[in-house]
Amino acid sequence: MTLQATGPEEVQRFVAVTALGMCRALLQGAVSPAYACSRLFGPALLTRLEAMEVHPELRHAIHLATELEDVDQLVPEALARSITEIEDRLLKMLATLPAPSPEGERWLARIASPGR
Repeated sequence: MTLQATGPEEVQRFVAVTALGMCRALLQGAVSPAYACSRLFGPALLTRLEAMEVHPELRHAIHLATELEDVDQLVPEALARSITEIEDRLLKMLATLPAPSPEGERWLARIASPGR
């Protein structure tokens, strides 16, 4: 399966929505902070977002998210508060983007079969 977003606004929307889902999974205990940081909230995502010059709220939210594993290890009682702050920043950033059109490209990309 391949997921993709094209254009700066769609990339930001895709990252924010994906990050919100990961935050929800963290709050529900479905995934651990270590898992979230290894799969999504790593320095590679932050580096790519910085290179794209995305919205400062998105950069800040992802920066905070990259620290969730450390928060969990050092101050576990602050984890839920940190996740809530990240969610708030992501939702604030999403509200600044132009309304999405259902007519755009889909995030789920069709992969051509070998030999086609």
